[in-house]
Amino acid sequence: MDPRISKQRSALVLDQPFFGALALRLNVLEDPACRTFWVDGQTLGYNPAYLDTLSDLECRGVLAHEILHVANGHCFRQGPRDTDRWNEACDYAINPIVKQAGMVLPKGSLDDARFHGKSAEEIYAVLTQEAKQKEKEKSGGKPGAQAPGGQQAPANGANTPSAAPQPDAPPSCGEVRPYPGPDKSVKEVEWKVATLQAAKAAKMRGRLPGAMESMVETTAGPSVDWRAVLLRFAQQVTHDDYSFAMPNRRYLHLGFYLPSLHSPAVGDAVFVRDSSGSVFDETQAQFAAEVINVAEAVRPARLIVMDCDTRVTQMQVFERGDPIELAPVKGGGGTAFSDPFRRLEEEGIHPAFLVYLTDMEGRFPDIAPPYPVLWASTTPLRRARQAPFGETVEVIV
Repeated sequence: MDPRISKQRSALVLDQPFFGALALRLNVLEDPACRTFWVDGQTLGYNPAYLDTLSDLECRGVLAHEILHVANGHCFRQGPRDTDRWNEACDYAINPIVKQAGMVLPKGSLDDARFHGKSAEEIYAVLTQEAKQKEKEKSGGKPGAQAPGGQQAPANGANTPSAAPQPDAPPSCGEVRPYPGPDKSVKEVEWKVATLQAAKAAKMRGRLPGAMESMVETTAGPSVDWRAVLLRFAQQVTHDDYSFAMPNRRYLHLGFYLPSLHSPAVGDAVFVRDSSGSVFDETQAQFAAEVINVAEAVRPARLIVMDCDTRVTQMQVFERGDPIELAPVKGGGGTAFSDPFRRLEEEGIHPAFLVYLTDMEGRFPDIAPPYPVLWASTTPLRRARQAPFGETVEVIV
């Protein structure tokens, strides 16, 4: 280990106990093949030539930067996402926290006020949408034209993100790599526990900045698979029971008249997609896949899929047994949630349940409907507006 890294790691233990305690959990490896620094949840690698370009304070800041990648779970959550864009998103998420802790990062480190307080997943979604819009403009499209997947791209206004970073932007001062071991889930839990313990120790010494405390609470919280919640919510409306009206045929030839497990037909299932432009293409695509999955599992009498911005812009109805081919999302205006509920009431549709995919930024209905509602929020629950009725699950894609 380079003496400068050893020195700055010791400085973190003394001056920034949260970072110091976590830094000691990482093996340090000299790696001339990398561009700057990297971390993968068990090892911290560094390029000695790049290290020579850093001041002592910058070296300490980069170490803190890498530690936060692991403390935030970035090494465990990349999945199939693009590696470079995931790194950018993760940097945007943690660099402000490093600076708020009073540390210095090398010049050119990614920081954008519109991403402060947001998770890497949220930032990644914005960067992906921006990249698609830029590609469309290069190929002759215009801002505000139909976006990939059929969704209307937002016109210039409150929901319009600024341009994505240029390809020649300076490299990250420290990249995040996927955890390489087969025990990823175990290691992720270990890091959550270690992060909580480090935060408690630092707080007892009065050295845990407010931004760090908020980050730890979010990171250490339990992970919930929204897909499982969605399926469980939908299946609650099915009531399997044993009935003599349909005897169990397996035992009739033996002279036993036993009841069989009977599932009464499920009513209509309604899914509403927020088409205002604030729910991005990747999330819409994943949600569409889960709509089909739930429909196949629950087999409702009808599957009704609505698109809505301030009003219902598209309504698709599939009878049981019909092939389900969802049309692209249609819309692009503002956001209000009342119209789908009004439309169902006017048409005399009494669904078994309704699921609404949205960022929760809009006007809610004044009166709760007489059927179960699940709000699938693309905004983390700690920041999302609270719906006046129904259940809410956080959707992270």
